[in-house]
Amino acid sequence: MLHPPARRLLRLLLPVVFLGLMMGCGSGGEADTGGTAAAQTVPDGEVIIDDVASEEATFRVVRVVDRLEHPWAVDWLPDGRMLITERGGTLYLVNGPQRTALSNVPEVWAENQGGLLDVRVAPDYEATGWIYLTYAVRQGETGGTVLSRARLDGAALTDMEELYRQTPFLEPNYHFGSRIAFLGDGTLLVALGERGQRREEVIDLPTPTTSVGATVRLNRDGSVPADNPFVGSDEGLAEVYSYGHRNQQGMAIAPDGGAIWQHEHGPHGGDELNLIEPGNNYGWSVVSYGDTYSTPHEPIGDTTAPGVTDPVTYWDPSPALSGLAFYTGDRFPAWHGHLFMGALAHQKILRIELSEANEVVHEEELLRNEIGRIRDVATGPDGYLYVLTDGPDAGLYRLEPVDEATQS
Repeated sequence: MLHPPARRLLRLLLPVVFLGLMMGCGSGGEADTGGTAAAQTVPDGEVIIDDVASEEATFRVVRVVDRLEHPWAVDWLPDGRMLITERGGTLYLVNGPQRTALSNVPEVWAENQGGLLDVRVAPDYEATGWIYLTYAVRQGETGGTVLSRARLDGAALTDMEELYRQTPFLEPNYHFGSRIAFLGDGTLLVALGERGQRREEVIDLPTPTTSVGATVRLNRDGSVPADNPFVGSDEGLAEVYSYGHRNQQGMAIAPDGGAIWQHEHGPHGGDELNLIEPGNNYGWSVVSYGDTYSTPHEPIGDTTAPGVTDPVTYWDPSPALSGLAFYTGDRFPAWHGHLFMGALAHQKILRIELSEANEVVHEEELLRNEIGRIRDVATGPDGYLYVLTDGPDAGLYRLEPVDEATQS
C-alpha cells in the first residue's frame, strides 16, 4: 500500500510519464489525435483537496484541466475524449494531456452572458458522428440562441448544420438558457431563456407563441415532432414543449428515461427546480418566488396562479443554479440516482435526493467556496463526477472516492 506522500508523488509524475509516451506515438514524434486506445484517458490531474467528508461519501477533488476561460459545458466522445466549450467561442478537444482548440467553430455573440454555450454528443454518435452545440448569435441589433450540429474531422468541425433559431431575436445580451438533452424517442430538448423580457417587455410572458422563455422539442435533424403539444394549434408554436421559464441553465433526464428535470435562475431569490411536462406553463413572469433586484426588493407577481405548474422546490436566496446531472456512475454507490447541480453565486454543489413521487426528500451542500463558481456538472464515462467552474482562470475537476487512494 502506498503512503500519502508516495501517492501524491505518483500522481504528479504520471501525467509527465504519460505525456512522454504520447509524444512518442505517431509519426514525427507528434501526439496521436485520432482517439486511439493509447490516447483515451482523461488527464490524471492534481489533487486540490485531499479529503472531503460528506454525508454519503468521502472524496477528494482533482483538477484535470486548468487555464480555461469562462468554460460553459463538458461532454465525452465514446472513446473517452472530452469536449469543453468556452463562452468566448473556443471548443476544446481534450485527449489525455493534450488540449486542441477545434477549427470551424461557428461565430458566436460573445458578450455578457452570450457566447458558445452547451455541447452534447449524440447518443448515436458512433453511427452518425453528430455533435450538438448551442450558442448566442447577433444579427443586426438583435440576437438569440441557436442550435446547430456538426461532425468532428481530426481537429476541425465539419458538416455544420444550423437546426433551430430562437424566435424572435431580441436586443438584450443575457438570459440565453441554454441546455440540450436527448430523449429516448430520438428527439431532443433545448432550454431557451426569456432574454430579459420582464424588464424589456417587447414580448408579453408567459406565452407559447414564441420560443422566448421556452423549452423546444425537435427531432435530431431540427424538424418538429408530430406529437408536440401545440402542433396543429393556433395557441403556440409547433416546436414549443413547455413555456413560462426565466433562464434555464440546467436540464437532465431521469436515468430511467422518464422525467425531464430543469432548474432555472430566479431573480433576487426564487431559483426553481421544475418537472417539465408537455404544454405546461411555468409562470414567469406572472408567477415567481423571487423579487426585484432594486431596493426595496419588491415581489414579482404571485407565487402561484391557476394554470401555472408550481416548481417541485425553490431556493431563496438564489444560489444562481447552473448545470444539472443525475449521478449514474459506480464510483459512489450511495450517490446513484441523485441529482447534482452547480451554483454560481453560492459557489457550491447541491446533492438532491428524490422520492419515487418526484419530491425532494433531502438536500446536501458540497464544496461551498472551495473551488469557485460552478457552471456545469456531469457523470463521466469512467463513473466519476465532474465539475466545471466558471471564471477567467477556471478548470474541470473530478471527484474521486478517497478509499480508491488507499488501494495498492
